[in-house]
Amino acid sequence: MSQNNYCVIMAGGIGSRFWPQSRVACPKQFVDFFGMGKSLLRQTYERFSRIVPVQNIIVSTHSDYSELVRQQLPELPCEQILHEPAHRGTAPSMAFAAYHIRTLNPNANIVMAPADQLILDEASFANDMQRALNYASLNDVLVTVGIKPTHPETRYGYIQAGDDAVDGFTKIKTFTEKPEYDFAQLFVNSGEFFWNTGLFIWNVNTIIDTMMKMLPDMSQRLSTIFSQEPDRDKRRSALYECYESFPNISVDYAVIERASNVYMQLGTFGWADMGRWDDIYRYSSKDADGNVVTSGRVEFYNCKNNLVSADNKLVILQDLDGYLVNDTEDVLVICKKDEDDDFKKFRNSVLLKHGEGYM
Repeated sequence: MSQNNYCVIMAGGIGSRFWPQSRVACPKQFVDFFGMGKSLLRQTYERFSRIVPVQNIIVSTHSDYSELVRQQLPELPCEQILHEPAHRGTAPSMAFAAYHIRTLNPNANIVMAPADQLILDEASFANDMQRALNYASLNDVLVTVGIKPTHPETRYGYIQAGDDAVDGFTKIKTFTEKPEYDFAQLFVNSGEFFWNTGLFIWNVNTIIDTMMKMLPDMSQRLSTIFSQEPDRDKRRSALYECYESFPNISVDYAVIERASNVYMQLGTFGWADMGRWDDIYRYSSKDADGNVVTSGRVEFYNCKNNLVSADNKLVILQDLDGYLVNDTEDVLVICKKDEDDDFKKFRNSVLLKHGEGYM
């Protein structure tokens, strides 16, 4: 493993679509959705521990979740956890991580990885990440990873790749964020578009130089803090004073869609973004009737295609088809598992009527 290769695991999100399993106090990246004894964060950490030196793995999270990170990754030293004082989107988070890493290694190559993704072929994933890190170390490029779509998914962004690939990397033509179904179908049929995984690979100097052009005010403040405050505590204090003033914007909008040096690597591994309950169902082991139980004991009677999570309970279900049954200590939800809009409605209604105690 190259000592110049780093990974930043982005673990600061709220994960509201997985309510009530995902809560403000314990968002989805810290939840074991598959009954494996490992959260999504833990799986991500172990995945990258086989790709980069463990001392080069950094977790970037909201300051409210730093204790959860320490609990789930007890072997991770405290200095490898970056505390974001506010939820300001992925662009400030990635910029913060880049400036921090450059103080450790001015030649660093970085994989930016969300903590909530499912990778089905770990060996192919590791090979692709090593190739991307090597390419970014030799070229002034920002690399994103695209996946050939299997269906017209409207929750993912799409990348339109160019015609000519060099060493397996293709210059990007366009990005499209979460298209309507008809457009997604056209993208899939065209063969030119790929799912945007949100995995980014770059050299630390390339991303800092690009950020300075795209977000100059924020970048200049970070540059000043990291050049003038060698003491970690003083640096953190200075960062906390200005972080909330940073733009609340994703790196996709702020940088990737505007930069001219963005290239796509075609991912050869199975991939899914864990964004809603139906994703958990799709990638879980099922019984003969298509039912999934991630926790608890369940007796099914004339039931099929259901997803059940019920800690410490025996559950009896009859005549259900395509339902989610999610039972936590204080909330029970029974609804169609693929009704994503309804789920947002449920959560918002509970917040309005019953307050933040159930969030």
